[in-house]
Amino acid sequence: MNGLIWLTWRQHRWTIVVTAALTVVLAVLMVLTASKLGSMAAHCASPDVRCTRAKTEAVPSRATYLMNSLVFLPLLIAVFWGVPLLAREFEQRTLPLAWSQDVSRQKWLFGKTGVMIALVGSMAALLAGLAEHLAHQYHAYTGESLFEGTQFQAGGWMPLTLALAWLAVGIGAGAATRRTLAGIAVVGALWIARMVVMVQARGKFATPVTTTHAFTSDFGDPTTVAAGAAATFPNDMSLDGGSPPFIDSHGAVHTARQVMEGWCSDTRTDIGDCLRSHGIVGTISKYQPAHRMGTFHLIENGLNLALFVVGLAVAWWCVKRTRTTVS
Repeated sequence: MNGLIWLTWRQHRWTIVVTAALTVVLAVLMVLTASKLGSMAAHCASPDVRCTRAKTEAVPSRATYLMNSLVFLPLLIAVFWGVPLLAREFEQRTLPLAWSQDVSRQKWLFGKTGVMIALVGSMAALLAGLAEHLAHQYHAYTGESLFEGTQFQAGGWMPLTLALAWLAVGIGAGAATRRTLAGIAVVGALWIARMVVMVQARGKFATPVTTTHAFTSDFGDPTTVAAGAAATFPNDMSLDGGSPPFIDSHGAVHTARQVMEGWCSDTRTDIGDCLRSHGIVGTISKYQPAHRMGTFHLIENGLNLALFVVGLAVAWWCVKRTRTTVS
């Protein structure tokens, strides 16, 4: 085992060193940014201070970039750590020679893979813990939901399970294609497919909650009403795409585009009068409540770990089928 650890270091030392350095840089930036956001949130919480709390400010924007970097970091791990582990060995034809000596396939594969899992897991665990804290400080200042988008993927230890999953996917893709560039192409295609599928599926892990927000008799701008309703549940996952549909007095539902860009698009007409003339009485909100966030994190982490197992299983199956004779 010591020999495999040394071999892994010799073959991948620059990848390990660069990744460790990047981890340190990201960790320092997240600590500093989270600290600054916490100070800003505390300052704005004072009763005599009024803050806009815009997420486009420098510090919140930096927090967004940092959390996004963790979302895409597993792809880089798959490309630079996972794929070359077996693909480069196949290209250089060193595997059959190694396995025909005194190192078995199982010992070689699980020895080197184990070292990489330990290294990636350690660095990803550090960043995942810091990302969780950063997401909470970002929410405290901006009010952006922890249950949506980047904040959701940065929390719940998802950066850790994503990193491990895509390390295994990279190893499996490299083993299946036996070519580095082909393996990278497979990883890229799978990554895009995963992003598209998860965006569509995440909100359907459980039956959404639907509520109606009725307008008052003196209602004005419906966007103001919708914003007030959203603020009641700051950590919910909104499924309305930012434009909740309207409901009329007969119970019929009308899209925001139909109402705001169709019936009430004339700026010369008072928006309240226009909505009343069409019988609009409120909006409908469809969302996943905040108390389900932990369950949703568990579901996605479970899917990530399942992907981790599948990736390693593919790698082992491909290794098992490899001939040890050198021609």
